[in-house]
Amino acid sequence: MKREYTKLFIDAILLGLIGVAAAQAFTFLVDSAEHLFLERLVGFEDGVPGASFSPYLIPLATTLGGLLSGLIVYTLAPEAEGHGTDAAIKAFHFSEGKIRPRVPFVKMLASAITIGSGGSAGREGPVVQISAGVASIYATLTKRSVPERRLLLLVGMAAGLGAVFRSPIGAAMFSVGILYSAVDIEAPAVLFCLLASVTAYALNGFLVSWEPLFKVPDFLITDLSQYLAFASLGLCSGLVASVLPEVFYRTRDYFRNLRIPNVFKPAIGGLGVGLLAMELPHILGGGYPWIQATIDGKLPVGLMLILIFAKMIALSLTVGSGGSGGVFAPSLFIGAMVGGVLAHVFQQAPAPYVVVGMLSVFGAAARVPLASLFMVIEMTGAFHMLGAAALSVTISYVIQKFFAGAFKYQSLYEGQVPTKFDSPAHRGEFFSDILYGLKVKDVFDPKSKEWQVIPEDMPFRKFVEFFHETEQHYFPVVDKEGNLVGIFSINDVRPLLKDEAVWDLLIIKDVARPDVIVVTPSEDIHAALQKFTVRNIDQLPVVADDDPGKFLGMLSRREVISFYNRRLSQVRQQRSPISI
Repeated sequence: MKREYTKLFIDAILLGLIGVAAAQAFTFLVDSAEHLFLERLVGFEDGVPGASFSPYLIPLATTLGGLLSGLIVYTLAPEAEGHGTDAAIKAFHFSEGKIRPRVPFVKMLASAITIGSGGSAGREGPVVQISAGVASIYATLTKRSVPERRLLLLVGMAAGLGAVFRSPIGAAMFSVGILYSAVDIEAPAVLFCLLASVTAYALNGFLVSWEPLFKVPDFLITDLSQYLAFASLGLCSGLVASVLPEVFYRTRDYFRNLRIPNVFKPAIGGLGVGLLAMELPHILGGGYPWIQATIDGKLPVGLMLILIFAKMIALSLTVGSGGSGGVFAPSLFIGAMVGGVLAHVFQQAPAPYVVVGMLSVFGAAARVPLASLFMVIEMTGAFHMLGAAALSVTISYVIQKFFAGAFKYQSLYEGQVPTKFDSPAHRGEFFSDILYGLKVKDVFDPKSKEWQVIPEDMPFRKFVEFFHETEQHYFPVVDKEGNLVGIFSINDVRPLLKDEAVWDLLIIKDVARPDVIVVTPSEDIHAALQKFTVRNIDQLPVVADDDPGKFLGMLSRREVISFYNRRLSQVRQQRSPISI
């Protein structure tokens, strides 16, 4: 066990290093695409319109970017379309953690073009799918088991996110929590994800910067009225987060139903975004410069209110049409605008409300309140606002769960399952958990049925007469002293029953198996279950602990399953009726 853990810790460090390399390569491609499309063609400077800004060229950039992305994705790897994180989630649950080797490279190129050309998408989804894909390749090369492959998938995700978003704790929590729509995590992977994300974060800090992605001034929250205001922000964020997945996936469904080749759909979505961006260039790309401007209080309240819905539409057009990009940054953008509007309503400094709005909207819409809390706080360095942020995201999450129940789509990640109980990745594990610590004697009742034993010297013809009077299917064989020496089943002797000519030539010793697989009352029930599978048999002889020849009765596989079902029913009755 220690050797296994040592190997996984080494894996985490290696994937952390690989995650940094993948993140840097992706960042370089995105920056190059932005320089080509938004800066040289449209006239953006540092993510905002510059002196040579040409709004009429925006639709050209976004449409061309969508067309190129569609050609790359649907020609080489169709599973690279969309926001990426969902594909990684589905790979964990339904594909044994396997991602085709070409997918991360296709995703990297297609997402860089989508985002760099002005598509309203973020880097989180591509980074998750790229890093998870690299981890899948690593697992294949190192010939890992399915459980290890799944774990390494999460470790790779954490590494890429930790490097790109400079959020070591949040990246780890995101990776282990994004799989489930209820508050549940993949606990065994936490330490390894944390090690990988910290490794990636540290190396990225040395190579790029240690500064948080956003600059937020210090702000003390010490008054009860302030906490009431942040509670109100949580309420508003929850309402927005309830609508966001529905708008996003309804748009996705619309594009899927369009009867045109898939390669052209991202171009149509890009055209829609470009036309909208002619009046509202703020919706292009991830929108980080505009989030910073909102933090600094530079956007008017009317514009922020419009951008909440404009960004929602732009994200849906870009990614819902089949474009390649993430939903994290656009969700933060929407949350930032919600926070900015509430700050104006309460006549407060915008920075804390923008930060808390960011994490509250995404945390609720993606069903990852804890991960969102840590990621945004680390991305902004606003650790002094943890209390208010936790209050707001909790309220937002609860409100979103309540109101989203009325919609078809309730989370930004439709690949999520409610809890580990619902994941195919854990199928069979809870069978073992429920029977943990039980012995054969807890299931086996020697008084429940009287078993007939067969003397080894019994003539086979006499057994045939006995057989017609019994319902037994397995027949323990004993010697003259009554010691168990063999066993046979009705299937073993079925051919002989049809051939009466041999009945007087055989005795039971001739047909019984001498290599009897037995269990004892003190034996672990898991060991007994494994013995059932050795010969795919349905019943096992139970012998005394202190005398392997003393036959006590038969344990059936059906008894164990029946006992398991009763235990499962008890466990379900004891589980909390509250599902969050």
